[in-house]
Amino acid sequence: MNSNQNNNLNEFLKIYSQSLLSTGLTRGLDEKTYIQTKLDTALKKDILEGKKKLVVLTGNAGDGKTAFIQLIESSAQKNGASFYNKTDNGCKFSFNGFQFETLYDGSQDYENISNEILLKEFFKPFEGNKEPELNIVKIIAINEGKLRDFILKKREYSWLGKHVHHYLEYENYKLPESLAFINLNNRAVVELNNSDSILDKLLRTFLDKNNGNNFWEPCKPENCEYAEHCYIKQNIDSFNDEALGQVIRERFKELISILYLKRVKHITMRDIRSLLSYLLFNKFTCQQIQKDINEEKNLLSRFYYNNGFDEHEVDRMIKLLREIDVAEVTLPKIENLLYFIDPNSESIQQLFVKRSLPGKKDLNYIEKYFNEKPEGTSDSDEKRKRNAEIFLKAIKRKLFFEGDDEVLREQFDIDHYAFLPYKYYKTFIEFLKTGDDKENQIRNDLVLAISKSEKIYNETVGRENICIRSSSGKKSRTKAFYSFKAADFELVLPTIGEEEKYLEYFPNHIIFRHVDKSASLEINIDLFEILMRIKEGYVPTSIEIQTFFLNLEMFKRRILAKRSTKVILTEDDANLYSFEKSATGKLVLTKI
Repeated sequence: MNSNQNNNLNEFLKIYSQSLLSTGLTRGLDEKTYIQTKLDTALKKDILEGKKKLVVLTGNAGDGKTAFIQLIESSAQKNGASFYNKTDNGCKFSFNGFQFETLYDGSQDYENISNEILLKEFFKPFEGNKEPELNIVKIIAINEGKLRDFILKKREYSWLGKHVHHYLEYENYKLPESLAFINLNNRAVVELNNSDSILDKLLRTFLDKNNGNNFWEPCKPENCEYAEHCYIKQNIDSFNDEALGQVIRERFKELISILYLKRVKHITMRDIRSLLSYLLFNKFTCQQIQKDINEEKNLLSRFYYNNGFDEHEVDRMIKLLREIDVAEVTLPKIENLLYFIDPNSESIQQLFVKRSLPGKKDLNYIEKYFNEKPEGTSDSDEKRKRNAEIFLKAIKRKLFFEGDDEVLREQFDIDHYAFLPYKYYKTFIEFLKTGDDKENQIRNDLVLAISKSEKIYNETVGRENICIRSSSGKKSRTKAFYSFKAADFELVLPTIGEEEKYLEYFPNHIIFRHVDKSASLEINIDLFEILMRIKEGYVPTSIEIQTFFLNLEMFKRRILAKRSTKVILTEDDANLYSFEKSATGKLVLTKI
């Protein structure tokens, strides 16, 4: 007998930040969907073996700090630890000859105890000018500002204070073995060169791939009479599909990588779990879905490729995804085909990767919008115009996720990357993966872009030198540019030093710097994109300049603090002259 009910769904719905049920599963340890990270496989072992006397976890709310600490406690308890003094903000226990203490939130007061007193008691063993010799393990989650303020303003923590200061001030500072300071802001939820990234693991857990939890067993046709009509069933099947699933998962991963590379906000474990919940399940229970199906509502908006860009949701990740909506990129040639030909026709269906599992319910919904578009340019019915917009956005999003790149290249000379609002995404990603800049191509392109941003239009001069206009010459007919050799600059990738032992890491920017490290520029995907476009001749808008160029202007000023051996002069941007010292010390003016 069909139960028409999957009790697991409600638990997954609660993970979404804007859940209609509750948000009880957005915080703390959720053992059903908890995934192991490097914290579990490397740091947990070191902690339970007593190798660390102090573990400090910093980062944003939602990074999984509390969940990890609770997992430490749970593991110790399962292995015979003796617990005492348990509170909602941590506990004390003895295990393997060590005295453990945990504090879930070291940045706030707790009940009637001030934060100052909490921290003073917690850090008491670390008073003095040397490492404590006690068999202790202390684990605390605290924000860096609070840690700095508390430890560095007190003389009694001279040993610990030195290491806290050096860790916060010096890049990749090597701590003593007994200390572990882990900044979870450095953890990457997505790694494009790793199929076992946090995002991949979470997806496998939600999809129940090889986990044996049978989350979606009740959704099989033999257990639910609504299975072939249910968008959740199709969403799960699409991501799990033997032929199509890998394609969808990789493209979703690329979208999330863009959010990571934009560096607008740190993506936490809570953020990505919430997004996956909405992407796959939307917000409604089995009963609500069945009611909507019985009422023959068009449920196109609830399929995964529309969920991620839902214009009505206020979830932070969905708001960020809307900014890079693949449906908003203009592709006239393919849009004309999609707009005028039935989405169920063979000529449209051959554009998509063939799926091995059944699932065409979304196409029926898409077709309804297709059939209810304006009938011609004279049709000004607002509802029909809205239907056309809904249809075209949906089919384009579906094509981004499920399109056959080989067919798209053959017929339209594009692939799914053309749907991304980043023309240079692949170039940026390849360097982040490898750190390899063949023949300094990217470096020289960036040099040219910076020179062009200063109004140097000679490609050879602009590519071989960073040219920065002299402020004193801006009111003169003759423009003067200080010149700095491209060969004196390099591209490097950021690192997080020893923290990489405990954190999943993928660089989220490129560092463009002078070889003596006196001037450096952090380039995220947005700045990279706009610089590459400037290199091609694009003139940025005033808003783009205000948004992206503050750090670039500071970088230019730091370069100008260096000594330039050559000045470029021009009156008309076409005829350029170099003004420099010769080997004999004379000033020489040469036409370029």
